[in-house]
Amino acid sequence: MEVSFSRLQIIFLLLLSLGISNHVLIIPHLLKAAGRDAWISILFAYLALIVWSLILFWILKSMSTLSFQDWIEGRIGTIGYKIIGSGFALYLLVAGMMIVFDTTKNVNIYFLPKTSSAIVILSFIFLTYFAARGGLKTIVYMSTMLLPIVWLFGIGVAIMTKSSKDYGMLQPIFTEGIGPDLRGIVVVFGGSIDLMVLLLLQHKLKKPLNYGTVFVLLTLLVGLIMGPTLGSLASFGPIQAANFRFPAFEQWRLVMIGRHISHVDFFAVFQLMAGSIVRTALIIHFLHQLIARGSEKFSKTIMLSITVVISLPALLMISDISMQAFIHRYFYHYSLWFGVAITAILFMITHIPHRREEAQ
Repeated sequence: MEVSFSRLQIIFLLLLSLGISNHVLIIPHLLKAAGRDAWISILFAYLALIVWSLILFWILKSMSTLSFQDWIEGRIGTIGYKIIGSGFALYLLVAGMMIVFDTTKNVNIYFLPKTSSAIVILSFIFLTYFAARGGLKTIVYMSTMLLPIVWLFGIGVAIMTKSSKDYGMLQPIFTEGIGPDLRGIVVVFGGSIDLMVLLLLQHKLKKPLNYGTVFVLLTLLVGLIMGPTLGSLASFGPIQAANFRFPAFEQWRLVMIGRHISHVDFFAVFQLMAGSIVRTALIIHFLHQLIARGSEKFSKTIMLSITVVISLPALLMISDISMQAFIHRYFYHYSLWFGVAITAILFMITHIPHRREEAQ
């Protein structure tokens, strides 16, 4: 019997898996692009994302209980599915490479500088591979257990660093014109395209999604960008915050418990690893779902191959400077255009009758 999930379980899954991208991947590039106006960029991007989410919901409503593959093949055939599915697979492949690279780099920089990078990378992908092998049920249940703890830590660091923040550093705004704000909007919108994974998940739900659920999920995910961005700007100022490799993580270094307890940033490792393992395992699962065909043995080989491929940039020790330059210059721009294009195509497909409907 195929397992189905509640809306709340899927919200927990996506908040943890997509939220780690908003915390770890997006914020450094957002601060570099928009500087002091980063929070303004988030607000404008949020308004644009609400409009986009309405179109996304229209597509989800058209799909109803059908899987992404069945819905597309029922309207434009197998070739159409292969083209669109390949686009999704390429996007997820790059996203997987980014999270493996950034997570292992974070651990190497802050916690295990004298440990071989290969050991850190192999340990991480070993965990994510077996989480993905366990299937979507394992990943969802992991998320429901881990997210409350991760969220409590996040609220804790926000409260405990309150005395170190000066929100006056958020102003003045628009000092460099509208250009930085537009660049920031691209980063936030391009990074939030991840929400399209709902298209691959809805058929696993007990009930199809309503727009209220999509809106709440979008709002919470944008909030996961806004919170650390405001905290970084108020704690370090726009120039210093933009220079940090992991601005959200640096806020943990400001935490003091009483007069004598500090260096509690190891709690950040729990947040990082919880989100990164779930995100990477989910990406492997989705890629396997889009690609795998044939026998069970072949299917396992595909999953293992996917795990190896998304680990290659990290295993090949690509320069962190080169990787971040690629992400900053290209990824979010192309991600935005990919998201807009694929949404427009899928919206047009909603107007094509299902072949069974034509037959009737």
